[in-house]
Amino acid sequence: MAARQIAERHPAAALPPVIALGAAGLAVASTIELLILRTFTRTAIHIPGITALREPYEILSFGGRYAYFVAVTLLLFAVPAAAWTLWSRGGPVRRGMAVAMGVFAAMSGLAAMEVAGRLALDTATAGSVAVLAIGTVSLVRRRVTVVPIGLFAGAFVLSAAHTLGQSAAQEGVVTLRTDAALTAAEVVGVAFALAAPLLARGAMDRVSIASGAIVAAVVFAAFLGNGGATARFLLLWNEGLSGVLPSVAYAGAAGCLAATLAAFARARNGLAAAGLVLLVTGGIGLHSTYQSGLAIAGMALLAMALPYMPERRKHRDDSGGAEDGARGVMPGAPAEA
Repeated sequence: MAARQIAERHPAAALPPVIALGAAGLAVASTIELLILRTFTRTAIHIPGITALREPYEILSFGGRYAYFVAVTLLLFAVPAAAWTLWSRGGPVRRGMAVAMGVFAAMSGLAAMEVAGRLALDTATAGSVAVLAIGTVSLVRRRVTVVPIGLFAGAFVLSAAHTLGQSAAQEGVVTLRTDAALTAAEVVGVAFALAAPLLARGAMDRVSIASGAIVAAVVFAAFLGNGGATARFLLLWNEGLSGVLPSVAYAGAAGCLAATLAAFARARNGLAAAGLVLLVTGGIGLHSTYQSGLAIAGMALLAMALPYMPERRKHRDDSGGAEDGARGVMPGAPAEA
């Protein structure tokens, strides 16, 4: 169904059905893994009487581990498939993005075989995110898209710079002070989430905004409980953000992301929705090869979907009044820089 919606609504941006279905499956599997393994199992110990619910807990934990296995399997397929799709569409921008993804995939394999070191893999990861962001910005027609895409890449690279600095010092390459980069990554990462609605400006409506408001309220309530300690702990482990900013900033960021996702869903742009989900499940910074792969796959999907997002227009409703609507961009390859 997701693959069919992508093909029907965005013919010029559509992937082959099997790849589109894989992208949707990866988004779902990584979300389940995030909610169960990286969220529930880390907070369950604080639930009173959890020992009496050992069997349901183990069943749920098994489901989370299985979702992780599925996500890793699909990711091994998604990264090279997305790279090949970008390459096959031609043009220096898309092919440059494909090469960057290929370098990440190759370095991940070499690191798994202990042929390449962690420093080399982390450098390739940060470089791939930067190249994908630059390529996406050059492909989109709506200039406002530059803001959230650039902010995500900036936050990721800043956080990666902190990790790379520590790795370089441990390996005796060079000693650098990178604490400022980590702090900047926090601010820029939240700014990305707050700016995310710009990605779907042409599809944002009242339902999407209401969905975001509900999520923001829930997240804000979570930060109020236990002094926000648990929420900040999960934020660090899941997204790479330490939680040093006011709670309202993170609540607003979560609400904006939710509103954007709802707008993508209501516009039936499954490709963009999957891409945004993967950015969230991947997080900001160098956590693991798995999470880095999710973020890179998400960037690639957005690069394919965003050039074909709908634009706002005015149309008449049944009562004769004018209201905002959305129209699709005419299919065709956007001009490349």
